[in-house]
Amino acid sequence: MDTPYATPRETAPLPVPEARPWALGFIVAAILALAGVPIYTSQSIADEENRIAEVLEPAQRHAAGLALVQTRQMLRFREYLLTGDTDARVRYQALVLEEDSIRNQLAGLLDRMELDARQQVLPLFDASIQWHQGHRSALEGNQARLEFLPLADQDLERYESMLLASQAFRAGMNRQMEAGREAARQARQLQVRLTIVLLALALLATVAVAVVGRRLRGIIHEANLRRRDAVRARWEVDAILEATGDGVLGFDLDGRLLTLNAPGARLLGYTEEEARGRSVHDLLHGSAPDEESHDEHACPLMEALQGESGAERLDDTVWHRRGRPVPVRWALRPLVDGRRIRGAVVTLTDMTEIREAERALREAVRAREETMAVVSHDLRNPLGSISAAAELLLDVPLDEERTRRQLRTIMKAAERSNLLIEDLLDVARIDAGGLSVRAEPCPVRPLLDEAAALIGPRALEKDLTVEVRTPGDLPRVRADRDRMIQVLGNLLGNAVRHTAAGGEIGLSAERRSDAQVAIQVRDTGEGIPDEDREHLFDRFWRRDRADRSGAGLGLAIVKGIVEAHDGVVEVDSTVGEGTTFTVVLPVAPAMRSVPPEPDPATTADAPPGSS
Repeated sequence: MDTPYATPRETAPLPVPEARPWALGFIVAAILALAGVPIYTSQSIADEENRIAEVLEPAQRHAAGLALVQTRQMLRFREYLLTGDTDARVRYQALVLEEDSIRNQLAGLLDRMELDARQQVLPLFDASIQWHQGHRSALEGNQARLEFLPLADQDLERYESMLLASQAFRAGMNRQMEAGREAARQARQLQVRLTIVLLALALLATVAVAVVGRRLRGIIHEANLRRRDAVRARWEVDAILEATGDGVLGFDLDGRLLTLNAPGARLLGYTEEEARGRSVHDLLHGSAPDEESHDEHACPLMEALQGESGAERLDDTVWHRRGRPVPVRWALRPLVDGRRIRGAVVTLTDMTEIREAERALREAVRAREETMAVVSHDLRNPLGSISAAAELLLDVPLDEERTRRQLRTIMKAAERSNLLIEDLLDVARIDAGGLSVRAEPCPVRPLLDEAAALIGPRALEKDLTVEVRTPGDLPRVRADRDRMIQVLGNLLGNAVRHTAAGGEIGLSAERRSDAQVAIQVRDTGEGIPDEDREHLFDRFWRRDRADRSGAGLGLAIVKGIVEAHDGVVEVDSTVGEGTTFTVVLPVAPAMRSVPPEPDPATTADAPPGSS
């Protein structure tokens, strides 16, 4: 990173050694020869050996086999001529087929042979064909055999001519193999001699490199000494700029960027190379949307740059290159080189975390005020009922029935106040991470039955059907029984509250995996709109602000209790069709390796208002 205020030290130019093209050329030639010559000679030797192994030797074997087969053919044919034995004729014809196979294999090698070899094998093929054509008439029958007997001497002459051609071909193959072996031997000798020469060249090249390196070593050493001071100064400046958490930007007098440290690059989204040379206004405000942009002449940083004194602003906004606003506090100071002003240095302090902390503080204050308002309102109602009933008991003489009615009013109001206080305490414990659960193996079906029984009277008042279903082989879950009754009671209470008369409420459980059991509370109520789902588990939140039947803490407590059991709460809802809350609990550890105890039958006695 360039530092605009660093003045380079005046130093004499380093001496450049005289160029030695011949030395470099010699070294390059030696390296190429060391690499190329062994490859070339090795390839020549390999080609020659492959030609011998893949062409000449197989051709010689085929020629020998051909001569052997032809000799056996002559014997079988003579036997047939002299005796008329048909078996001899059959064996002769089989040998003819064997000869054709050998001749085809030999013909497959012709393309890879030299011209002399191809010229020698053709007379052999011609002599073989002529010899077999001479036999054709004798093989047609016994009468043809007897007529051929006077021509036996001519047939013998054709056979001898064929043998001579076979011998000439094999002799040619022998000569070519000897010539190939000799060529490979000479190539190996050449390779050895060239290797010796190349080693000598390599030694000379090493000496040349040593001479050139010795001349350069002194120059490099001096250059390193001269550069050491500059590097040390550069490191010190870079360390200071990188250690600070603020963005540091250096500009010239025209407002063009000279330097940018890493925090500044991260804050603005540019690399130093991308930002260098851009104007301060374009760099800091060029990505602003049209409604937030302003003219370059109205840029406060550009205005401050024109003055000779510094400037600062505690609350301003710059724009990340992706169009994201970043709240900052900036300070501009002149960049002085001796007595001359060369530009300015701007420090940018990212205020995002501070602004978010301020916003969080305002939200906390607002939430506290809202909580106090909700709690005071919800406590005032039952306390008002208690006060009114107590005043009536004191001021008006009542008969026993009316007295008991007022006492029941006081008791219900006290229970409502106690429930609200318990809910507030549970929320406080959840926030503090101190919610106590005594988890132990617990059968699922009795939990569901008890929860359904508790909600039965309220369901009966609204003519709601409560149905409990579980399979018979559910394992026990690891749970605090009283806390889970509280969870199911809250979920069932919400289901009763939001389900119209004549609707249905389902309470079921199933084994989700070897380690989990899912308990579901399903209703046929009005459903939950998508925009309300993100607030379901917020404390003191109600979908219907006019509904004062609860404090808005039930689902927040449900979530806290379930998570204290290492479980999760899931919600699935369709507007107009109903809502399903699913509580997923872990299976008791001891129940994972032994058969679970069967729960009561799924058709056990139903609580009031259930079926």
